[in-house]
Amino acid sequence: MNLVQSPSRARPAPADGVVPERGAPASGVSGLSGLASAGPPAWRVLRALVELRHTGPAELRHKAQRLRELCAMVCDMHRIEIEVRGQLPESPAILVANHLGYIDPVVLCSLLPLSPIAKSEISDWALVGVPLERLNVSFVRRGDAHSGARVLLRSLRNLSAGLSVLNFPEGTTSRGGLLPFHLGAFWLSRRTGVPVVPISMDFENMRLCWVDREAFLPHYARVWWGGGARRVRVSVGQALYPEDYRSELDLSWAARESITNGRMPYGPVTSLP
Repeated sequence: MNLVQSPSRARPAPADGVVPERGAPASGVSGLSGLASAGPPAWRVLRALVELRHTGPAELRHKAQRLRELCAMVCDMHRIEIEVRGQLPESPAILVANHLGYIDPVVLCSLLPLSPIAKSEISDWALVGVPLERLNVSFVRRGDAHSGARVLLRSLRNLSAGLSVLNFPEGTTSRGGLLPFHLGAFWLSRRTGVPVVPISMDFENMRLCWVDREAFLPHYARVWWGGGARRVRVSVGQALYPEDYRSELDLSWAARESITNGRMPYGPVTSLP
């Protein structure tokens, strides 16, 4: 995975503008480091997923770090180049982002330890469902109030443990335009006092977008079997503090405006081979 820093970041970049991924695994965490140097990226990812089907870390912070390592390997495997604009949070926050496809959570979880919220259907995916459950991914069943309440309680525990939570308030993917927001993440912010950090996602090639109407495997095969790097831009907005807003709805509208204004689409789309 290549990580491109924006000019506003303090750390200087080499002449080609590409710098290595920030951050090493936390000390004392065995993580997936033994797999990171063993074979090509696809093989490393497969070995990590097989390992996680049998065992996983117990402590929440270790789970988030292992997820970060796994997602970094997946980005490396798919030659995803990530450009970060703005400052990622260094203390617990609720990250809310527009949702273009399955790449979004992989990219964001590769940048910092997170506890993401995902749709329950992913828990049934072969090979990845059990490992993601072991790595503290919270699966929510859309339209099920009990499932939503359970995920919110789990998110409260994660925030109390010092972890940031990742949520896509649209509840599903789109090809660019924002859908209506669900309010769960904003209730969570007002309940805990933890700020909301809006994230704007942009793909160099909008063919990378994946919506529920399209089957996953055909989309994956069509998009990822081509060559060349893929660029993803992550624009981090200013933190929104819940005490500055009268209600969850007001906070959600502020986050929506920040995400919309933060979008920085690439130039003309370059088709994948």
